Amino acid sequence: MEVGQNLPTVAVGAGCNYHNVLDNDRSFGMVFATVSVPISDWWGGSHAIRRKKIEYQKAIDERQDKSQLLRIRMQNAWNNVEESRQQLEIAQRSIEQAEENLRLNRDYYRAGTSRMSDLLQAQLLYQQSLDRRTDAYADYQSKLLEYRHATGQ
Repeated sequence: MEVGQNLPTVAVGAGCNYHNVLDNDRSFGMVFATVSVPISDWWGGSHAIRRKKIEYQKAIDERQDKSQLLRIRMQNAWNNVEESRQQLEIAQRSIEQAEENLRLNRDYYRAGTSRMSDLLQAQLLYQQSLDRRTDAYADYQSKLLEYRHATGQ
């Protein structure tokens, strides 16, 4: 646009006129042309063109930066999803171990070789592992939602 504003312009036109006054038929035609050369704006125009080119390059650079930031954000969101999924798997394995520990402590308590406090401690560990899995699942769903938001799904 800036370049176009500083280029010479040429306008060409044509017209035809007919009139009948007092039974005197007259018709005539005309052709005209205009050339406009913006001499006074050459200095300022060249600066305006240079300024627009710089703004254009800035816009391209900014678009590339935003694109890279978006890719980084999407990758970070995916990494968070994967990490959260692994935490959920660890919590599930923890439950399995706590169940086995609770089963053994129940058997030992029934056999009389363990104290009530050991059994209660095993039950507490089992409940804590269930709570950790619930927290890990909620965190996984949250990270999955963040990933979907980052990717526009």
